[in-house]
Amino acid sequence: MKTYHFTEVVSDDGTVTLSGLPPLTEVAIVVINPELSTWLKRMERLMQDVQANHPFTQMSREEIMQQLRETRETVYEELHED
Repeated sequence: MKTYHFTEVVSDDGTVTLSGLPPLTEVAIVVINPELSTWLKRMERLMQDVQANHPFTQMSREEIMQQLRETRETVYEELHED
């Protein structure tokens, strides 16, 4: 029996792809929940990305409020147009 070690992340659709194994190899998978610190780091990276790329970061408070009002009116019209 030979042991292979893979560290893979499950994709959004719940699949994991392993490559480099011999054909017809029987595989046992152990799922490990990531440490809380890993999730915190991922969340921090997400927030940094949003702060760097969101259009609101380039707008003044007044421009943001105007944009939100327009969006609210559009949504209201779409929901209540009949």
